[in-house]
Parts: sequence; C-alpha cells; structure tokens
Amino acid sequence: MTALPRTGESASGIRKSIGVIVRTVLEREAVDSAVDLFDQGATSLAFIRIVAQVNEKYGITVDVTALEEASIDSLSALVEAQITSQELLTVRD
Repeated sequence: MTALPRTGESASGIRKSIGVIVRTVLEREAVDSAVDLFDQGATSLAFIRIVAQVNEKYGITVDVTALEEASIDSLSALVEAQITSQELLTVRD
C-alpha cells in the first residue's frame, strides 16, 4: 500500500473515504465496492453528487468518462491515478 503525498491517504484510505461518501449519498449502511453503483440503486443525480463530493474532498476534477464501471473500486483507482499524476506534474515544475 503506497501513501499518496498530496492527501497522505493510502489507496485503501481513498477507497474507504469514497465508500463513506457513497453510503452517505445513497443513504445505505452497506455498498459492495466491486459492484456498479447503478446496479445498487444509484441514480444519475446521486452519482453526480458522489463525484462532486469526491472532487471537493481531493481537490481534483474526476473524468468519469474514463471509468469502465461506476463502482467504488473503479472510482477509487481513478482518483488515485489522478492524484498521483498531479503529484508528478507538481514535482516536475
């Protein structure tokens, strides 16, 4: 598990944080992180709210068109990749 310099969160920590956001928005106690959120009752509006909260928390703009599926695992991997990419750009500057 690699710590991400910008947030200080590990990949696992990002997944957990996004899971909390998803459960809060969907008003559910449990959500399967590997299953598409739309298959678990998420609406388009709920997904927009999830992405907006993730963007706010991590100071990024997630490109949801890059997602293969709208699961917590996929969203977490995309967020981690974007944070890492931004960190590399910052280091180069």
